[in-house]
Amino acid sequence: MIGFSSQIHSMRPLNWLLERGCRVVFSNGVNPFPDGKEGFSFVRFPKSRGGRVLPKLLGNRVGSALYEVLAWVPIMRLKMQWKRIRPSIVHVHWVDDRAYFCVKAGLRPLVLTVWGSDINILFLPDANPAARRRVGKALASADLVLIDSADLHKKCSEIAGRDVSTKLFSQGINMARFRPGYQQEALEWRQRLDIPTGAIVLLSIRAWLPLYRHESILKAFARALPQLNSKAVLVFKFLHRPIVNPNLYENELRDLAEKLGVAQRVLWMDEVPIHKVPEVYAFADVILNYPSMDAFPITFLEAAACERPVISCRLPAYVGTFAEEYFHLVSPDDLSELSDAIVEFVNQGRAGSLKPLSELRRLVCQEYDEKIAAGRLLDIYHELSSPS
Repeated sequence: MIGFSSQIHSMRPLNWLLERGCRVVFSNGVNPFPDGKEGFSFVRFPKSRGGRVLPKLLGNRVGSALYEVLAWVPIMRLKMQWKRIRPSIVHVHWVDDRAYFCVKAGLRPLVLTVWGSDINILFLPDANPAARRRVGKALASADLVLIDSADLHKKCSEIAGRDVSTKLFSQGINMARFRPGYQQEALEWRQRLDIPTGAIVLLSIRAWLPLYRHESILKAFARALPQLNSKAVLVFKFLHRPIVNPNLYENELRDLAEKLGVAQRVLWMDEVPIHKVPEVYAFADVILNYPSMDAFPITFLEAAACERPVISCRLPAYVGTFAEEYFHLVSPDDLSELSDAIVEFVNQGRAGSLKPLSELRRLVCQEYDEKIAAGRLLDIYHELSSPS
C-alpha cells in the first residue's frame, strides 16, 4: 500500500486490513507506526525530485524529458522492492507520480484510489501538462481505479485517453463512533470556544485549502448576518494545513473577516484527533460545504451519521446521491443562494424541506459502514489477485 501516513483516507483502509489479519507493507516518506504493529511493515518510497520544478526552470519539454531520465533511479529501486516483497496487490492512494512510477516499474496487479482533488486539479487552467500526462499513463495502465463519485469515471478516462476500468467505492466510516449524542462533550466544546449561550453554530469543516472556498462561506455569512433574528457564529475547523506557509490562508481569511466586519462572530478551531470529530459535529447546528470541485466527501457520511443538516453547493459529484434528497443544495456560482440558505436555517430552524435525518442515518448505516467497505475492498483484492 502506497499512501500518506498523515491522511485518514489512507490510514482507514490500512487499519482495516491489519485488523483482518492481512500482512501490509506500507510505503511512504514517513512510517505511521514507528513502534510496529502486528502484520505491518514499512519501506520508504523512492523519490525523484524535480517533477514540478524542472519544467518551470527548463520549459515543459526539456524539463519533462530530464525528469524522465532522473526518474529511472527511483523506478528501478521500486522494482527491486517489489521483487523482494512480492505483494499480491499494489494499491496506491491518491494518484500522482507514485502511481506513474509503479506503472513504469511494472508493478501488478495495480489498484489506484482516486480521492477527487488529485484528478480535479488536472482540469484547472494552470495544471502541469507533464504531470497530467503521467497521471493519465497511470490511470490507463492500472488494473482497477476506485472512485467515490460517478463523474470521476469520465474525468479519469479523459485524462487517460481511453476508457478506464473503474469501480464505485466509498471508504465508509465507523458508525458506532459517528452517531448522534455527545451532548456533554458538545457543551464543553461550546464553553471552550466561548460560544454564546443559545447561539446557532455554522461549521465549515473541510480541508484547509482554497479549493474548499472557506472565503466564500465567510462572505455568505457576512451577507446573511443583518437578516438573522438570532445569534449565530461561524466556526472554521482547521484540517490538513499545508506544509508550506501553513498560516497564509488563515491570515487571509482573518483579514477578510475584519474587512467584512464579522470578526467577532467568527471562531477558529484547531485540528482534533479522529475520535474527537463526532464531538465537533455534535456542537454544530449545521455544516456548510462550498468547494469549487469535489468527489463524494467523507464529510457527508460523517454529518449524515451524526444527523447534522448540511448546506452545500450542488456539484456534479453529488448528483444522484443521497445529498440531493437530504441536504440543502444551492448553486455553486451564486453566493446569494448560500446566504439565503443560511438565513432560512437560522431563522426557521431548517435547511430546506428535506427528508428526516434519522432516516438518512439508517440508510448510511446500511450502505456506508466501514465494516462493509472493508469487506468490499478485500473482495476486490481477491478478485484481482486470483488466477484467471
